[in-house]
Amino acid sequence: MIRPEVRASFWRWRELIIGLLVVALGAYWYFTSFGLLKLVGVVTMLFGAMAIFVGQQRGRFRVTGSAPGIVNLVEGQISYFGPKEGGAIAIADITGVSLVKHEDMQSWRLDQNGHPSLIIPITAQGGELLFDAFAELKDLNLENMVHQISQENEHSAVIWRRNDYGRNDRYLH
Repeated sequence: MIRPEVRASFWRWRELIIGLLVVALGAYWYFTSFGLLKLVGVVTMLFGAMAIFVGQQRGRFRVTGSAPGIVNLVEGQISYFGPKEGGAIAIADITGVSLVKHEDMQSWRLDQNGHPSLIIPITAQGGELLFDAFAELKDLNLENMVHQISQENEHSAVIWRRNDYGRNDRYLH
């Protein structure tokens, strides 16, 4: 029926497409009605515009490919289980987020004080869940993050660091 690459493209940009449909519905109500439904049309268009904004960021965050491993996000904890390495980190404990080249794959490096970093390939299964986790980090610039993903350069890029990055004086080990 639908070609797999077209279906994958629709799935990647699903929030953006839904936002466009919501804006179209709101515009239809605004231009074809009067009274209260006209006001509902304006509110619907605003919600659709917000969905378009978030959808374009999420769509740019999702990259095609299939790296080994699975990413989970449960109750504020990110877990990555790969064939060679893995681990878990609480979102509240993240002190730095970087985009690095690891084993010839673009990967996220999630740093935490007093513990080793967690390396997650950006194309790992479930990797799109990291968008929600990164959105919880205070002062992280989401637009810069999605811009860095599309760059495809060989160098590491620091996306975000917390004020206490690298301070291990609170830990005994």
